[in-house]
Amino acid sequence: MTNEGQWLMRIEGALSAHFFQPDGSSRPGTDWSVGLKRVENTYPVMVRAYLSDDMTKRARADTEYQGQTVLGYINDLLAQGWTPDQGGELVITIQNPTGEEADVASKPWWRFW
Repeated sequence: MTNEGQWLMRIEGALSAHFFQPDGSSRPGTDWSVGLKRVENTYPVMVRAYLSDDMTKRARADTEYQGQTVLGYINDLLAQGWTPDQGGELVITIQNPTGEEADVASKPWWRFW
């Protein structure tokens, strides 16, 4: 039995693609489909997530981390009083996990300067 005020949430799907930006460029990201449930009411929610430019290769490949970050974002919104009925465009930029430093570009082995 769950608390009537408690939100249940799960990732229902994800689509990675390049998305047009207001300046006309495109940027890679993922549209996450999240299902929310409270009592007997269910709500579909879409969150567009971009990865920070300095994201490590490991974090870029870790879709579980990215999905958990999206769920944490929605949980934070719900805790602030947001409800799925309010709608709105949900967009986030996912950063590196805490304690993980950005990949440092190294010079190719054939460059001497």
